[in-house]
Amino acid sequence: MHEAKTHLSEYLNRVAYRGERILVERHGKPVAALVSVEDLRRLEAQDEQVTSVDNLDAKEALFRRLAAESGIVIHYPTDERDPFDDFVPLKIEGRPLSEQIIDERR
Repeated sequence: MHEAKTHLSEYLNRVAYRGERILVERHGKPVAALVSVEDLRRLEAQDEQVTSVDNLDAKEALFRRLAAESGIVIHYPTDERDPFDDFVPLKIEGRPLSEQIIDERR
């Protein structure tokens, strides 16, 4: 979080102009993400589609499919295998924020 506060302007530029997605962690656990306005609009459109479905199982399946199609990876805290685990990771330039924080603390 300290790293995010210190370099917020830089990270906002990376998100806005390079389309990067930056994960903000507190004590090694993800708490928030910086995403472009385009990504946010895509997520909001998906939310509208998902809320229009009444059946809970169908709603979850639609949400997972839409997320996977958008390149968003979702991990659920269960031992069950997620059917969308066979994803192709996004290629994002630069080092992960967590590595930068660790290096700064050294």
